[in-house]
Amino acid sequence: MRVGVVGGGAVGLATAWYLKRMGADPFVVESRAVGSGCSWGNGGWVCPAISTPLPTPALTWRSLLRTMRPDGPLYIRPSAVPELASWLLRFRSRCTQEAYRRGLRALASLNAVTMERFGEMEANGVAFEFARAGILFAFRDLAKAATKQAEVAEVAAAAAIGDGGGVSHRALDRAETYEREPLLRPGFERGLFVESERHLRPDTLTAGVAKALRAGGSKIHEGVAVTGFETDDGKTVRALATTVGAIDADAVVLAAGAETGALAALAGFAIPLTAGKGYSVTVDDPRNQLRQPLYLGDANVGATPFKGTLRFFGTMELSGINRRLDPRRVRAIRRAVVRDVDIPEAKSGGREWVGMRPMVPDTLPVVGKLPSRDNVYVNTGHQMLGVTLSASTGWATAQLVVEGRSELDLTPFSPCRFRPS
Repeated sequence: MRVGVVGGGAVGLATAWYLKRMGADPFVVESRAVGSGCSWGNGGWVCPAISTPLPTPALTWRSLLRTMRPDGPLYIRPSAVPELASWLLRFRSRCTQEAYRRGLRALASLNAVTMERFGEMEANGVAFEFARAGILFAFRDLAKAATKQAEVAEVAAAAAIGDGGGVSHRALDRAETYEREPLLRPGFERGLFVESERHLRPDTLTAGVAKALRAGGSKIHEGVAVTGFETDDGKTVRALATTVGAIDADAVVLAAGAETGALAALAGFAIPLTAGKGYSVTVDDPRNQLRQPLYLGDANVGATPFKGTLRFFGTMELSGINRRLDPRRVRAIRRAVVRDVDIPEAKSGGREWVGMRPMVPDTLPVVGKLPSRDNVYVNTGHQMLGVTLSASTGWATAQLVVEGRSELDLTPFSPCRFRPS
């Protein structure tokens, strides 16, 4: 079976890798360079213990109205509100306890195999930087510390995740927090250390999977855009129409992040997909290095140590699908890091980046076959969990394409949930 995977980020490449492993003949079509999209500059956390839907019961219309500050943790650009109005209404409708708990269980079901799938990649020769250092959450505000601890406990209770044995986490007092991360500035009162979490360097993951695919004979078309789909009967795609001509395929997987919505529309189905933009700054050879990934709970800013590199990141910006970098968002992240951590380069050094996280209103991944075509599948909508869920949803999608079903229950993630009622 010849399968075209559209999208060369972590999700698309993992899907292609598992397709190859299951006996299919995948090829990848990427409009830019492999790994150059949202997969490149993110925090690289593999974090089942903090995998939650973004609509929560605590989000009210009043709190959403406070998102017009361009330097706040969540920012909705006023000029984008008319375009996003329908999406925001659907998002707000999911801010219920019932929807949140249902989404929590669904994400936990995917994460039940997350660590196993990454281990499988490592064991089968995919080379990437992968560390088992845990994640430290640090708080000045005691109430926020208690809220995060309750959230992690709720995720842990939703399903058995991690290395087959659940979430390992413990609360830290002030002294224990500073012992675990001496670079923290004064004023932190509590910490939470989630030992079961992992992190990886995203660009090494995409490069490693791409290398393994090429070594196995799979073609990766870079700098090639998909412009449509050729069908024989209106329902079955026989070829991808691209900027370099038609490429034959027996099946297609759309895994192009925030741009998947436009591709799905070309295949006759509307997915309410927008971009939740995130920002990061990457510092090479930092003067000081963190001991493990760090989350500054009061500022909603994270930081990850890689080999020879440090990356700090954060914010969620809803401004439509575009790659525009708003310097005010970067400055807000820098201020938080300068205030809270002894990282000299945070004030002005490093490479700034913005990426488009793909998001649908319930913020659950969209994984399954499009109802408008017999052989077109999607794997997108991972919000801030693209790295975490890339291997598990890639595996599940490949099973669906090759075997007609997945071992996981993909019902909560089906694109059919967006079919007009």
